[in-house]
Amino acid sequence: MKVSPIQRWPACRNPNGFTLIELLVVIAIIAILAAMLLPALAKAKQRATQAACLSNEKQLALGWMMYSEDNNELLVNLSTYVNGGLASAKNGIPWRVDINHGQISPPPNTSTADGWKAGIEQGYKRPTPNIEGPLFRYAANPDIVHCPGDKRYLLRFTPGGGGPYSWDSYSGVSQLNGENGGLVKRSQIKHPTDRYIWVEGADMRGENVGSWSMNPGSAANSFGDATFQDSPAAFHITSASFNFCDGHAESHKWLNSATIKFANDTTSTKDAGGATQSAANSSGSNVDRQWMGSRFATTSNP
Repeated sequence: MKVSPIQRWPACRNPNGFTLIELLVVIAIIAILAAMLLPALAKAKQRATQAACLSNEKQLALGWMMYSEDNNELLVNLSTYVNGGLASAKNGIPWRVDINHGQISPPPNTSTADGWKAGIEQGYKRPTPNIEGPLFRYAANPDIVHCPGDKRYLLRFTPGGGGPYSWDSYSGVSQLNGENGGLVKRSQIKHPTDRYIWVEGADMRGENVGSWSMNPGSAANSFGDATFQDSPAAFHITSASFNFCDGHAESHKWLNSATIKFANDTTSTKDAGGATQSAANSSGSNVDRQWMGSRFATTSNP
């Protein structure tokens, strides 16, 4: 007698379904794959922020060039404050005015994250009702002061964080008309393709106040005697972004683990001779300091 397919299978079994054990095996495989892939995806996302960062720095560099062209080759002031107030500025209004020196009017509300962010962007757009930010007319997007890979701002308002609020990610070189004066005219820069303008700074005292500085060392020593003063950043895993005086921007990968540790240190004293700064300056490999020192613009290395 011919048996129908329905009669060959027990009524309680579904030939097209999973058993409980099979389902658990599938779930376990998915969990293992997720554990393997998520770190890689997180790193890919972090690297993706570098594209946005390079775009920011490119816009800043082009604004820097246009400002100079419209102001008889004067370089924009790369500090973030003027001693004595903005009215006494001799070398131009700073490219961005920081909150800490009380030169923004009206003063921003720093009791909330939104207030801090708005205040920092106000310092770039129009620090006072009568003073426009010098780069804002050339690069009219205040968000370009922030690298999306820079998460320091989370430290202040995250529960248990308690750190300062840092939305600005870029710090201008101290001797390109910055805190230390130095070169003030664009015509004084003799190697524009190799001299960076802004550094991704990782100051943990709050904003990147003033300008970014280092001891660049000397050409006589092939800049092997260069040492860090302010901290560079590693917002892109092991890399940082730089823009240059010819208008281009590029990524640079740190090769010394001590540099990366210094960049990622979150202690407030790290720029004041802290342990990680000392280690970064005295470690066996000086390749990162040498790279930065040789490209750090000064009157003796224009």
